[in-house]
Amino acid sequence: MRREAGFTLLEVMVALVVFGLVMAGIAQSFRFGLTAWSATSRNITKPENLAAMDSALSRMITQALPDSMAGLPDEVAFTTKLPAGAALRGRLADVAILMAPGGKLILRYRPHPPGIPIAPAPPPKIEPLAQGVKSLSVSYLVPVQGGPPAWFNKWQGNGLPLLVRLHLTFTDGQTWPDLVAAPLNTGN
Repeated sequence: MRREAGFTLLEVMVALVVFGLVMAGIAQSFRFGLTAWSATSRNITKPENLAAMDSALSRMITQALPDSMAGLPDEVAFTTKLPAGAALRGRLADVAILMAPGGKLILRYRPHPPGIPIAPAPPPKIEPLAQGVKSLSVSYLVPVQGGPPAWFNKWQGNGLPLLVRLHLTFTDGQTWPDLVAAPLNTGN
């Protein structure tokens, strides 16, 4: 009896099952590689974004106008010049650094009115500064009569505090050094 050349149905099915398992393994490896690459890219660019934010916020706090700052434990507002990348570059703006829903740190700003305003202020613009922020803590170094300066969690007074410190806590546990800036014109 002569045997026909070819494969049996059982051999074809075993080959298809083995091929399917190999393809599933390759797909999982590819998915794992893409996930790792994406996470690495986010972790590499996040510190760069935070460093740029740190620099811009320091510059704005340093250039705050005397008697313009109002500070709470989780928000600070003042009048300053915006950095080069802002729409109001070089012009005075009323700004606030605060948290928005969804774990976003934002900069809220609008043009500072020259003189006495005769029209309603335009709505503020909002720039996201960082995402994945759990909390913002703001503190103010203030001179104390008859003693050394002390940190307080509120500021409202004449001039400006000696230092402003912003502390960010991130949802992913990442840490970032506190931003500490000294307003140049304290008015004291």
